[in-house]
Amino acid sequence: MDEDSLQISERLLVILHNLCATNAGRARKSDELARVLRVDRNEVDSLLNQYESEGYAGSLTDDEGNKRYYLTGIGIIRVCSVFT
Repeated sequence: MDEDSLQISERLLVILHNLCATNAGRARKSDELARVLRVDRNEVDSLLNQYESEGYAGSLTDDEGNKRYYLTGIGIIRVCSVFT
């Protein structure tokens, strides 16, 4: 299975993983993720908020007031399970 055959929600997790956004120090902004996925930022924000409530993603607010997201340990496991 390749990345392009995944739903946007699953691709978002894979993109976070591929960008090494696996801890707070490597967290990414939703507008950056939306550009990579070529989808609307609001859709990405909604998915990220859902993943955060499910424990797959964490977030923080950077010094400039931007919310940034990263995969949690459970999120990394979920990404790995997509390809098994």
